[in-house]
Amino acid sequence: MTTDAEKFDQWGREWWNPAGKLFSLHRINPLRFEYFSKAAGKLDGKTVLDVGCGGGLLAEEFAKAGSAVTGIDLSPVAIEAASRHAGQAGLSIDYKVGSPQTLAREQQVFDIIVCAEVLEHVDDLGAFLKDTLSMLKPGGLFFFGTINKTIRARFLALFVAEDLLGMVPRGTHDYNRFVRPSILKQLLEDNGVEMKELKGMSYDPLKLEFRISNDTSVNYLGYAAKR
Repeated sequence: MTTDAEKFDQWGREWWNPAGKLFSLHRINPLRFEYFSKAAGKLDGKTVLDVGCGGGLLAEEFAKAGSAVTGIDLSPVAIEAASRHAGQAGLSIDYKVGSPQTLAREQQVFDIIVCAEVLEHVDDLGAFLKDTLSMLKPGGLFFFGTINKTIRARFLALFVAEDLLGMVPRGTHDYNRFVRPSILKQLLEDNGVEMKELKGMSYDPLKLEFRISNDTSVNYLGYAAKR
């Protein structure tokens, strides 16, 4: 059985190809970074941890804004692609192969932690968030983006996006791992983190672009703060 990390290993150099298999990530990246950066305010000098950073699309945006960025991912191939691209762009980002559990042992803490398009790939979400949020400073911000567990999401994110339109490679997502906002909110609360905002990220098939909306029935994103 192929694990999610192995799926991402197979994508190799696709991470930085805006017309490749991961083109939808390139479409949403400016949108999600603009949302996160507005919520964060001043990013210059902030410490940022990008969990499940993949090829580094979001990590590079935070680094360009002046943040000290650490990126972790279970895929060595993704980390290699991220490191290579950051080097070519002249950006200093601390990339590591690993999980929140392994990094938490180092007792580092961060001003901002990002989990974008990651939570829907996690087996034990409770344990994952416990380790992740243990590294967030009091008053720090947690940014997230994931897929709701609804029938509409099953149809649009799986059948339409993967099977019909090929917006992401087939088999990327598993409906059983999709996350209801109410579940996420409770897990955040369990770790002393309060959800501050929840927004939808909707796809406009006529304009072929994503936009921030109030419809959270498929993709959603938001932020929370640690008490």
